[in-house]
Amino acid sequence: MQMKDVIREKRRACGFTQEQVADFLGVSAPAVNKWESGTTCPDLAILPALARLLGTDPNTLLGFHQNLSREEIAAYANEVAEIARQGDIEKTMELVNKRVKEYPLCGALLYQMATLLRGIRILFSYPEEKAEEAWDLAVSLLERAIQCGDKNAADWSRYALASIYIQDEDYEKAQELIDMLPEYQSMDKRQLQISLCMKEKKNQEAAQLLERKLNGLLQEAFLLLDQLAVVAVREGENKRAWELADYSRKVMEIFKWNYSGLTVSFSVAMEEKDGKRCVEILEEMLEALENPLSMRDSILLAHQEKKEGESDFGNQITKALLDSIEKEDSYAFLRNREDFRKLKEKYTSS
Repeated sequence: MQMKDVIREKRRACGFTQEQVADFLGVSAPAVNKWESGTTCPDLAILPALARLLGTDPNTLLGFHQNLSREEIAAYANEVAEIARQGDIEKTMELVNKRVKEYPLCGALLYQMATLLRGIRILFSYPEEKAEEAWDLAVSLLERAIQCGDKNAADWSRYALASIYIQDEDYEKAQELIDMLPEYQSMDKRQLQISLCMKEKKNQEAAQLLERKLNGLLQEAFLLLDQLAVVAVREGENKRAWELADYSRKVMEIFKWNYSGLTVSFSVAMEEKDGKRCVEILEEMLEALENPLSMRDSILLAHQEKKEGESDFGNQITKALLDSIEKEDSYAFLRNREDFRKLKEKYTSS
């Protein structure tokens, strides 16, 4: 927050009028009004007295504290996402750099900005050089977040970096970060919060928490099924792999979106290097993306707020998926197939 906002917020929290603050400090009421409008700032000599009066300290008034609320971080994230949606990667990175310079030690902000940059690189098309620059910035922000002193932000950043190193086949660095992460905790405060909301009959809040937790658990189960199916192929148990793929499709039916359920089948076909089957499944996936999930359509997400930009989500995923097939080595066997070229042409020309 800017100084003007801090002064106004702290004054109101203390129950003072602008006139009372002026009387206590020996200044005019218009002077206090100008502080809160941002027209002028208090003299440095008066800052300690103003801070004591408002029950805070000069650093807070000056905005030197490095932590932000969740709401403030979310607002900054939405601001960055909106610029990214407009297609200007240069301005997006400039805004990210501006925000992290304002709060260089806020681990949660560093992690959130890095996460946004990683997602932006996947979902939107930018010149390769700029996309790499955004990726490098994301990695550097994660590295900084690890050193920030915020344990939660540091752990999330280690997790994200380890995932990147695994993808880059830098297994030694990945293992180092994994070893630094805490062991799985069976104690889950979310369940306590849900129980409390249920007892207090805060039904809306309880439903939102329940949906988020169940959604997370289902996504985790889905990821495990995907990886288990891939392992089954590597073990020569292809029949079991396809059974797992079929089961994962049933698990994801609750989302009422065929795309989710098809991705494990695609993973199995990819591991088998079955080009014909890959293209057939890919076509189903792309058809499903033409009718993306509406947040209100799934009973699992009935209480979740619809996010801006969700209507274009299917197109973003389609483009990201086709781009990754064109660039990543693991898809090389698909790229020269005539059926894939025709499918790609259908979805890139429309």
